Amino acid sequence: MGTNENEWQGALSAIDLSAIESLKKLKQENDQLGERLKSMEAMKSNFADAVYVRVRADYEKRIAALDAEAAPLKQAAREQYARLRALLGRFEADHEAVKLDQQELELRHQLGEFDDKEFAKRMKTIETAVAERGQARSRGLELKARFLEAFHSESELERADTGGTGRFSVADLAAAQARTQEVATVIGGEAPPNKTQTMSAIDIPEPPRTPAPPPAPPAAGGATQIFRAARLVPQNPEAGKQTYTLTLKPIDIGADTANDVRIGGPGVDPKHAKIVVSMGGFTIVDLGSKHGTRVNAEKVRERPLANEDVIQIGAARFVFREG
Repeated sequence: MGTNENEWQGALSAIDLSAIESLKKLKQENDQLGERLKSMEAMKSNFADAVYVRVRADYEKRIAALDAEAAPLKQAAREQYARLRALLGRFEADHEAVKLDQQELELRHQLGEFDDKEFAKRMKTIETAVAERGQARSRGLELKARFLEAFHSESELERADTGGTGRFSVADLAAAQARTQEVATVIGGEAPPNKTQTMSAIDIPEPPRTPAPPPAPPAAGGATQIFRAARLVPQNPEAGKQTYTLTLKPIDIGADTANDVRIGGPGVDPKHAKIVVSMGGFTIVDLGSKHGTRVNAEKVRERPLANEDVIQIGAARFVFREG
């Protein structure tokens, strides 16, 4: 990326944190009500059923109001966090690339390409770059921590907004449904068999609201496999200049000339990684490489790819782009 200090400072300063403080207060209230709901389960036998139902309904109504108030703030925070996440990926990739440059410089010096004076001069330049990238990454992680304070988890912060706070996860659904049936029984008998009882505190994730992609060619067995067109776009000289279109065919990546995407330089195995497609989208798979495969600076063995993810293999960086 070649980001200098002024550029990364400006990019981080442009991240809007205005929604975070309000979200932290709403989260605190939401958590408090959630704890009270849990405590009620242990105390319910000490009170009349009608009292239990009345108080529970009041808490759930207040949680629903907090959900509604938090929804637009969470959406704004998620949009800003997506920008920060992309920056962190770039900072991390830059940091790793400069460290590889440092190792290369040491190797060339040991091979006798230049004397100690020239080596010291070049090493000083690289050490300055390492320090700048490290500082950018540290500042970015500080901002990330502030975002996380307003959410219950990083997965909640990263997922598409569904109009709720995500106070209850999908893993809580079975228990929540059981509580719903229990409340329905207390109020007036069993719930009608064809009617769904809902609780305002349950947040069931919905698919992202994106236009339906065009159908792909029929897959084996007569089924139609649908996927969103995507590309690998090079981001630095080590990645080359060619943009690669991703199709139903797996894409092999590595130093060997037989690969679909050939990458040279240190840190790249002959058969390093591959990108495969399924009904869920594109996934990058590391093939047990010595130096690993990184997505947004995180070392991965296998990971689904999202739009604008930064893939790094050796010193080469690509951006995965849908559409």
